[in-house]
Amino acid sequence: DYIQAMQEVFRLGTKQGREGQPIKIVAPLINLKKTEIIQLGNQLGVPWELTWSCYAGGDVACGVCDSCRLRLAAFAELGLVDPLTYA
Repeated sequence: DYIQAMQEVFRLGTKQGREGQPIKIVAPLINLKKTEIIQLGNQLGVPWELTWSCYAGGDVACGVCDSCRLRLAAFAELGLVDPLTYA
């Protein structure tokens, strides 16, 4: 629902959208579980240590916000160690 709503905002709120060439939001991972995203990323060679999921900000991921906990749980479920540094 959010993606569709933002798509409509961009269609109505930009010159490009008003001229019939709306900005298209593409979210190819939206329906994947975190574990599926990690598996796909591993197949593609994603350098996980360079990715960021933390909501708290700062120089080091907090490890306790919802996003950090979901990320850590997904790596653990796959039997992998998340290479990101956590506080």
